[in-house]
Amino acid sequence: MASPVDLKEAPADAFLKVETRGIDAIPEAERHGRPRELGFLWAGAFVNYASLLTASLLTTYYGLGVWDGLVAVLLGTVAGAILLGLLSNTGPRSGQPQIVFTQRIFGRRGAYPGAFLTLFLGVGWFAVDTVIAALAGVQLLQVAGVSADLANKFLFPWVLGVSAISVAVAVYGHRTIKVFEAFGAIAFAVLSLVLFALLAGQMHWNAGATASGPAYPGAFVLGLMSCFALVASWYPFASDYSRYLPSRSSIRAITWWPVVGVTLPMVVLGLFGLLLPTIDPQLAAGQGVLAVITRHAPAAVALPFFAFVILGEIWANYLDVYTAGLVSLTLGIRLKRWQTALGAGILGALIATVAVVVWDFHLFYQDFLILTYLWAPAWAAVVLLSFFVVGQGRPKPALAAWVIGTAASLLFVNYPNLFASVFPAAHFPNQPLVDGLHGADLSGLVSVIVAAASYLGLRKVMA
Repeated sequence: MASPVDLKEAPADAFLKVETRGIDAIPEAERHGRPRELGFLWAGAFVNYASLLTASLLTTYYGLGVWDGLVAVLLGTVAGAILLGLLSNTGPRSGQPQIVFTQRIFGRRGAYPGAFLTLFLGVGWFAVDTVIAALAGVQLLQVAGVSADLANKFLFPWVLGVSAISVAVAVYGHRTIKVFEAFGAIAFAVLSLVLFALLAGQMHWNAGATASGPAYPGAFVLGLMSCFALVASWYPFASDYSRYLPSRSSIRAITWWPVVGVTLPMVVLGLFGLLLPTIDPQLAAGQGVLAVITRHAPAAVALPFFAFVILGEIWANYLDVYTAGLVSLTLGIRLKRWQTALGAGILGALIATVAVVVWDFHLFYQDFLILTYLWAPAWAAVVLLSFFVVGQGRPKPALAAWVIGTAASLLFVNYPNLFASVFPAAHFPNQPLVDGLHGADLSGLVSVIVAAASYLGLRKVMA
């Protein structure tokens, strides 16, 4: 049986050795691997609790049923994954990390905003994944027989421990991350399927939507775009993990392996996430689906599942910290790659510590998921058009199109859904539009269309 990871290594990029390359282009002589590795890497990024949690929002909070929710998960995921796969092609062609490559499109200084925003994404996702892992650690202790009060006191030690392990692996770099992601994805997927099978009898497979009438299409679109947002938040990371592939690698393979790697776990874990709340809807709404597993799953399976939830989030954190370290170098920080990765991890750990004290995590996660990706679809549209269609080297129209696309998307954000718990009586300027769309959040779709149209038009009129 073929290994999911080609273990042939270059001296600068070896397993369990600190990667020596920073943001410089990878020479052809050091390129190695096959496009299929991207499938396993991105599966490792999505075979985790974040995918399950995102899908669970559709039944727990948005009012969709199981099967229509699964359709929304599939459509949103595939749409987002195709763009991720296309972006991955910039790595083998240039040998550069994603944000560094975009200097060819937006200019050196024009790429700085994308670098800052990607740094925020990387650190923010590190914080989110660390909190998920810490919450899973608390549930693990409860399943093991520790009282809830005592288990909750271990929340901060879990945050610190998860952060330390995540940063340690990210410091090693690209090859070490690829190996851990590939084999970790397989282990977590197998355990999830076992737990899925054991809980299947308690699930209400035909649970229908609670949203109805004109509100239903809005709920469906909101669910679809939430899944799209989960994938789109990885766009600025794409070529960071494909740049070591040989430049002759097939465009089709580089595109479709990430699509497969993202979609398969999202559909399987998405169905799991849609069904879990149906076991105990009140508990899921109040404490989240981890609590449902704690109460209803056999301890012999729940214990290793929570252990792998923790490990799965650590695997996702490798990517977060690694990319955050690379974009820090892009911003001109004069440190080595492993030093910037370490700094990004420490900042993420601080944010995670604040998050578990201040916010309701599930509401925080919804807000983070939508708000942090708003700029990425428009950015991706401009990058892809430059790379595949019109050519590079026109910074002014590229930057203008990105700004216009992002600005247009802000008009279509469902702000009441995001901030209802914080500002319950607030009236947002776009309230009539959102009400007219019955809550549908079309921001990501509008962002792509407006940015692409603006870029094609502006290239004709701007020097």
